[in-house]
Amino acid sequence: MKTRSRRAFLAESSAYSGAAWVAANFPAILTAQKSAQQGGLTFFTAEQMKEVEAIVAQIIPADETPGAKEAHCQYFIDRALSGFAKASQGAYTKGLEDLQGRTRQMFPGAARFSELSAAQQIQALTAIEKTPFFNLIRNHTVIGFFARPEHGGNFEKIGWKLIEYNDSLNHKPPFGYYDAQALAAKKG
Repeated sequence: MKTRSRRAFLAESSAYSGAAWVAANFPAILTAQKSAQQGGLTFFTAEQMKEVEAIVAQIIPADETPGAKEAHCQYFIDRALSGFAKASQGAYTKGLEDLQGRTRQMFPGAARFSELSAAQQIQALTAIEKTPFFNLIRNHTVIGFFARPEHGGNFEKIGWKLIEYNDSLNHKPPFGYYDAQALAAKKG
């Protein structure tokens, strides 16, 4: 009788239990994946999402190239708040409420930030740009713009195309300025 090591036993057990978990949760996994692909919300309400979408559209606006809204940064933030940034949920809820209050204060008669003109939105965001909430949403927008697309942002690799990032991982030397200098020194 052949004796297996404890390490081999644990590795095999992990593989089987992982496969069993995936099999048991496969419908939920497919639903979550489909929800993410269709822009399903995991944290924000539809009204909150509309506000976040308007904010990210001003942080990285579209011009001759797509901006944060087109890169789906709002969906990245939504997914992040149900994952790695879960601790920021309260900051977003309060920050969005405060922004609505500031919007009504600055523009009487305006119901929502998202309903303001682009110039008015910039005024409102300028008024809160030194707040922790604005810093948080700006950071999440930038991260979402350049994150791996499977995390909900950087839709169709918009951010990567903007900076001409080649994600094929098939890079050829020289990789940077110093490498180019070293290569030139070898040749000359």
